[in-house]
Amino acid sequence: MKESHDVLVIGAGPAGSTVADRLAANGFDVAVLEEHAVIGEPVDCTGVVGAEAFADFNLPQRIVVGTIGAVTIHSPAGIPATYQASKPLAYIVDRAELDRDLAARARASGAAFLLSTQVVDVARTDRHVEVVCRRPEGEVFTLTGRMLILAGGPRFAFHERLGLKPCSLLWRSAHAELPGDGLPHAQVYLGRDVAPGAFAWAVPIKESGKLRVRVGVNSHVDAQRYLRKLCEEKFPHLIPGDEPFPCRTWVVPIHPPAETYGDRVMAVGDAAGQVKPTSGGGIYYGMLSALAAADTAVEAFKRGSLGREVLSTYEKRWRARLSLDLKVGTLFRRLFARMTDQDVNDLFHALQGDGIMARIAETVSFDWHGAMILFLLKHPSLARILLRRCWDWKADPALFGS
Repeated sequence: MKESHDVLVIGAGPAGSTVADRLAANGFDVAVLEEHAVIGEPVDCTGVVGAEAFADFNLPQRIVVGTIGAVTIHSPAGIPATYQASKPLAYIVDRAELDRDLAARARASGAAFLLSTQVVDVARTDRHVEVVCRRPEGEVFTLTGRMLILAGGPRFAFHERLGLKPCSLLWRSAHAELPGDGLPHAQVYLGRDVAPGAFAWAVPIKESGKLRVRVGVNSHVDAQRYLRKLCEEKFPHLIPGDEPFPCRTWVVPIHPPAETYGDRVMAVGDAAGQVKPTSGGGIYYGMLSALAAADTAVEAFKRGSLGREVLSTYEKRWRARLSLDLKVGTLFRRLFARMTDQDVNDLFHALQGDGIMARIAETVSFDWHGAMILFLLKHPSLARILLRRCWDWKADPALFGS
């Protein structure tokens, strides 16, 4: 085993493998450290990837288990609003296979993957970054890299030690996959009794010839309890009666820290809070930011300086690509968090009139929500409802902050 590398990457998810692929293709010695024995497992994601991401990253159709071409959003009172697209908005993928495909690309470019390798400590010197690793059998060893990329998901144990801040706002997320057929297309559910502060969803898939439904809840509180409640209310016929409730839980960072770089280090993907603030989806944003990190690293190595001043270009790059949607999406999320269930019901009633849904349809993008949100905020009748609880915004200036 080599002990020294140009770049160490912690985490073999989409962001980690993407940055490793790009760097290895540019001739750098890259090692990806993955704590699990199998890439892609366990799966902590519903696996919805926008059609634009599929095209941009040439993802294989063989990993697709479902297609999202229509979405029905349900208000707290059950008022539906359906959008039917003329072409696929997004694909539901086998997330484990997505991770493995991206890792295979990075390996083909020359990156090394060390599996069953948990990072337990990091230290930085003027010349390199030291990473202490542990294997399941108890072996402990140290690797060094001239640069470190944090891509291990929403885990922030090493951020402050490396001069970075952790993400300050997390959603609780819970996910279940139920056997059977219960949906014509994707569904989104809103309401304080469904998912306080966020939303719930359900999408139909077909895997290995079998129909299934993936159900999930994002919330500020006990997502697992609300997931069980949603399944019992909406899909009681799909819950296995003789087995434990099939549920996985995790956290989703929905607001990036002020800086995602430091001396010899950059954070990408969920480790940098690079997710859509309206939905918590982060696969596409993380991969785009991983490319920005890799390009910045290539330039830094060529300049012979890996300090924070040079790596600050990374921050400028990824924010330039994502900034509008992050800022507008964050504003909308904060407005939505203040709304009562009655406010949301009123909003859905308003959406039914004056051809509003047709005009909203012109702004719909699965990954870029800024244009649609700005339309809602500019429409007089919709804006009045969205801003109903915010006339005292001066008492809470953070509402309109970044």
